[in-house]
Amino acid sequence: MTACDSAGGGASGCGDTAPASDAHSGVPDRLNVGVANNVAMAAPLTRLDSVGITDTSLTTASTPEELRTNFITGRYDVAAMPINIAANLCAQGIDLALVGAVSGNIVHLMGPAGTTLESLRGQTVHVPFENDVVDLVTRQLLGAAGLTYEGENPDVTLAYHPTPLEIATGLADGSMQYAVLPEHLSTVVSQTAPSTVKAASLQDLWVEHTGSATLPFAGFVVRGELVRQYPDLVGALQSSFVTSVMGVVSDPAAGARAIAERVPVPEDVVAKVLPGLRPTYLPAKDTRPDVERLYGSLLDTVPESVGGSVPPDGFYLGSTAA
Repeated sequence: MTACDSAGGGASGCGDTAPASDAHSGVPDRLNVGVANNVAMAAPLTRLDSVGITDTSLTTASTPEELRTNFITGRYDVAAMPINIAANLCAQGIDLALVGAVSGNIVHLMGPAGTTLESLRGQTVHVPFENDVVDLVTRQLLGAAGLTYEGENPDVTLAYHPTPLEIATGLADGSMQYAVLPEHLSTVVSQTAPSTVKAASLQDLWVEHTGSATLPFAGFVVRGELVRQYPDLVGALQSSFVTSVMGVVSDPAAGARAIAERVPVPEDVVAKVLPGLRPTYLPAKDTRPDVERLYGSLLDTVPESVGGSVPPDGFYLGSTAA
């Protein structure tokens, strides 16, 4: 039995989503949703009212740890979180399942024009949130490019910061030259610091080095208890998430307004981010191959980042055993 097969106290664990004997039709009356302060993660949440739930609350978290803690403690029923945290919670036996994942040009390698991974040799690269998915993917890409980042005299020195804003400030004032930085701040910096550009999307680099179709940065997870009690909820969420992203892409002006109402990013900034962001939401059964490729890479190199194991089949809602 793995950590995902049972949770503490005899409760159902990760991936246990079979309908309960006393399951209800329809959706619950109330839903608490948590999301990071991130434009891409907010894109699937612009039409939550279409789910048909009477009382829906949406709150933002400032850090990955805040997202993790709020889900564990029950503050969130649904959460958009870094994809590795979803696996880590699953390995701990937390009762959850993956609804889907969002990808796109969410994080960028920042530096002078013409910057490549090889350009980072002998340089310091500034990274937000040590051991977050941005850091983990950065390390995977450096390794794939044959660059060391650990031990004595590494090819690349990684400097960690508690917030992306700290890095954005350093790039803007010239005290930092190279970094990985998520949107919306990567767009803000590239438009205010003439010597710094969005040199490459981490998704593009990941696709180039791994053959994946996408880089699923963020996973949308739901409490397993809700899935068992309200089997119709998953379909309602999927429909809402898919149509939300389609709406944002097809009408960026309206999408910018809707996203700015959900995360504390000004509408004019969101409007500048959206054209290059190319957000994509895929249900768990469709994004599973790319999620598993990322999880496999992390399990081989940083196993603790996914809790030392990969999630079971039941973790991927709507999927079947491979």
